[in-house]
Amino acid sequence: MFGSQKRQVFKPSVYETSKRRGRLPRWLVLLLLGVVLGAGGLLFLQTSYGPQRLTVLESQQLTNEVNSGNIERQRLQVQLEESQRTVETLKTENEKLAVTAAQAEKSVAPLKEELALFADAMPEDPRGGPLGVSAATFRRDAGQLRYHVLLLRNAGQGAPFKGQLAMAIEGRYPNGRNATVELDPVAVNLDRYEHLAGVAPLPEGFSARRATVRVLDAQTQRQHAMRILIVRD
Repeated sequence: MFGSQKRQVFKPSVYETSKRRGRLPRWLVLLLLGVVLGAGGLLFLQTSYGPQRLTVLESQQLTNEVNSGNIERQRLQVQLEESQRTVETLKTENEKLAVTAAQAEKSVAPLKEELALFADAMPEDPRGGPLGVSAATFRRDAGQLRYHVLLLRNAGQGAPFKGQLAMAIEGRYPNGRNATVELDPVAVNLDRYEHLAGVAPLPEGFSARRATVRVLDAQTQRQHAMRILIVRD
């Protein structure tokens, strides 16, 4: 009895099999739909809120700007190096000048001592006083007057004296008329001594005979020294 029974084998229907093979599983459809929606959303976010993509022209312009910036940076670097070389050159020259100045000061020191001895040996103004006209010469020269005046000041008088040298020239014209010609004042900056020399024009036909020299204060015009000298040929 048991040997005559056969085991039943399941055979799916032809129609049923073709129907199931023609449809995608639901989970796969949902997965693909999610992928599409995610890609679309990402593209939307990049387009709306993300950095803008450059066109070919914009990319070329950006490249040109970067190249220009590099060229400008190189130019500035060259200028900086040139400036540094100039600074070094000036520094070297200043050091040389400092050495030269020190040497000159060293060589001038003995001359200053000699000049101080010379000033002490010069005769003082006969009128006396801490400041005076030590010596002066006035000479006629073809319608002009050449003058040389030496001013002396006693040592230890403090700051240099700032004033003016006023010169009044007395003389005569060919018709016998006497006159006095005032020359332009000469600035004085007197410490221990000062030489003042120059040439002044005289009126046509005027023959200078005598010169009155006065040393005046630059601000108050107060007279500090005076001397009268003969004009010579």
